[in-house]
Amino acid sequence: MALLDVPPYIMNTANNKSNRGILYDTLKYAVNHACFDEERYTESHLRCFQYPISVGNYDEMIKLIKEKEVDFAFPIQSDMKAKLTTETNVTLIRAFVSSGCSLIVNTKLCEQDSRKQLMTSIMSQWPILACIILLSGISGVIIWLFEHRANETYFSPSFTIGSPQGFWWAVVSLTTVGYGDKIPGSIPGRLFSIIWILVGAILLSLFTAMVTNAMNTALDGSKCKDISGKEVGVFIKNTDTKIVAKQYDAKIIEFRSLQEMQEKLSEGTIGRVLVDRNTAFYFLDKSGLKMNRQIRMIRNIDYPMDYYLVHVYTGPVNVTNDTDPEIVKRKKVVECGPALKKFSTTLRGESLKASGDLIPAELQTAALFDQMDGLFSSGSEITRFILFSLLGIFLGLVIIGVFWEGLNSCNPAILKRKDMHKCDRGSEEDHPGHFNRKKFVVENFQGFENRLKELSNDLQKIKKDFAKALLIQESDAPHETLLQ
Repeated sequence: MALLDVPPYIMNTANNKSNRGILYDTLKYAVNHACFDEERYTESHLRCFQYPISVGNYDEMIKLIKEKEVDFAFPIQSDMKAKLTTETNVTLIRAFVSSGCSLIVNTKLCEQDSRKQLMTSIMSQWPILACIILLSGISGVIIWLFEHRANETYFSPSFTIGSPQGFWWAVVSLTTVGYGDKIPGSIPGRLFSIIWILVGAILLSLFTAMVTNAMNTALDGSKCKDISGKEVGVFIKNTDTKIVAKQYDAKIIEFRSLQEMQEKLSEGTIGRVLVDRNTAFYFLDKSGLKMNRQIRMIRNIDYPMDYYLVHVYTGPVNVTNDTDPEIVKRKKVVECGPALKKFSTTLRGESLKASGDLIPAELQTAALFDQMDGLFSSGSEITRFILFSLLGIFLGLVIIGVFWEGLNSCNPAILKRKDMHKCDRGSEEDHPGHFNRKKFVVENFQGFENRLKELSNDLQKIKKDFAKALLIQESDAPHETLLQ
C-alpha cells in the first residue's frame, strides 16, 4: 500500500509509528473486510499482511500505480484521479470526503493592508468635505447680503471684509460651536441662520458617519479574508486546496511540507495559507501556532474534497495449489477491486467516524480592532513615534518662546521699538478710524445734550403756564365772595 504523507489522514513522518494517521486503520479494515470478508476485531480470521510504502510525492505514487508495483494507494485527489481514468487496471474507491478548506492568516501582514485601506477610505471622502466647504462659502456670502447694512457691527459693508466674516460665521454655525462673535440681527438673516444650522448638522453628521464607516470597513478583517490577487500558500500534496485557490484568483505559492508552511506563516514571509479543514487543527495545534495571537483561522470555504483509495489490478494469479494460504490471499487481493467499490459507502462512513475524533479548529474573528497596532494603539511603534514627535515640537516651541521673551527683555533695540509702539498707541487719536469713532461719540453726546435742553425748555414753559393758571384762579376768588 503506497501512502502519501497528508496529515492528519496519513502521517508517514510521525514519530510514533503506531499513529500513522486517522484513516490508516480504517483503510486496513476496509481491505480486510472487502477482500477477505472479515469483520474488525475478529481474532480467528485469515489476516493479510499490509506493507506500507511511503512515497514523497504524487508523481512517485502515479509511477508505482502504473507500473503495478503496489496493490493499493492512498490518497488520490481529483487532479490525480484524472490521470488514472484511462488506466484499465485501476479501481478508484471514494474513501473520504472533506467538507472543505480553511484559511489561516498572519494578521500582522493584514494590518499593513488595513492601514492602507483605512487611509484610502478616509481620503475618498473628500467630495463631502469639499461640498461642506463650498456650501459654507456660499452661506457666508448670503448672510453678508442680509446683514451688511442692518448689522455693520458684525458684518462689514465691504464685500472683501464682510464675506470672510460670513464664512467664519457659517463654519462656526455648521460645527455647532457657536462662539457668538458674529450674530445675525435682521429677521431674514436669522431665518437663514436656522436653515443653515439644520443643513450643517446634517452634512456634518453625514461626513462623520462616512468616515466612521470607512474605519469600520478597514478594521473588520475583510482584507484578511480576501484572497483574490493575494499570495496564498498551499500544501503541494493537497491538490484540491490549490484548485480552490485558483477559483478565487489567488497567487499560489506551493510548499513541500506543512512544517515549512508553518514556519513561513509564523515569520510573516507568507500572510495566508489554505489547508484542508481537518488539517487546520493539526496545523495550528501541533505546531504551536495556536498560541500565537497573530495566527488565526478566519474563514472556512465549503468545497467537497474527495480522497480516493486506489486498487491496482496487478494481473491474474494462477492458483496451482488451493491449499497454499499465501496464494489464496494474493488472489483475493488482486481481484477485490469491485468488492472495495461496493464497500465505498461503508468505508466513507467509517472514515467519517474516524475523523470525528479530531477536535475541530475554532473559527476566529478577523476583526483587528483589539489586536491591530492601529493609529492610536499603545503598542504601535508609529503611534509612539507620532506622540514623541508632537511632544518634541511642543517642548521646542515652549523653549523658543521663553528664549525669545528673555531676548526681548534684554535687547535695547527691541525695547526702543516697544516704546515707539506705545507712542503710536498714544497717538491713535490721529488715526482716521479713531477720529471717526470719537466723532460718532461726540455727536451722540451733542444730540443727547440738545434733547436735554429741549426737555428743559418744555418744562419751563409748562411751569409758566401753570403759574399763570394759579394767578387767574386767585384773582377770580374775591369777586365770587362779594356776589355771595
